[in-house]
Amino acid sequence: MADPETTSDTPLACYTEQLPQVRREFALHADRVEVRARWAFGRRFRNVVRLDDLSGRTTTLLIRNKLVKKAIAVGSLGVAAAVVLALPTYAPGVRALAPAGWSVAVVSFGLAAITWRKTPFIRFLRTDGSPGLDVGRAGPQAAAFETFVDQVRRAVRRRH
Repeated sequence: MADPETTSDTPLACYTEQLPQVRREFALHADRVEVRARWAFGRRFRNVVRLDDLSGRTTTLLIRNKLVKKAIAVGSLGVAAAVVLALPTYAPGVRALAPAGWSVAVVSFGLAAITWRKTPFIRFLRTDGSPGLDVGRAGPQAAAFETFVDQVRRAVRRRH
């Protein structure tokens, strides 16, 4: 008998979640959900969540992207560097670096603005109550989020 995690059957449903730092593709099969992730800097990840391991319980979460705090911190450092480097006590060559600080600040605060809004996630819990599968409403397929979540819920119920 073929291993269900390596069988190349056609998925029942698919959904793609797009966040600034990662793109996750979910494929619902009769017995599992395959998750493929590709991070912005090239790292890839694959995980298989068996539907038998999930309970019918879900929780709803609103999560702000982790990049927000880092972007604000880097933007603040950019502003500080720009202000300090522009002081007349520094040599003209050093003062010429002040616009670079402003550039860092603008890019960082722009990233913070893009990632500021909280993203709704549905967390499917495992039978022991621990987190099993998180799916977020983000990216170009956000309109299909509820449909995909409902399909996963029905598939989990069929398995139990």
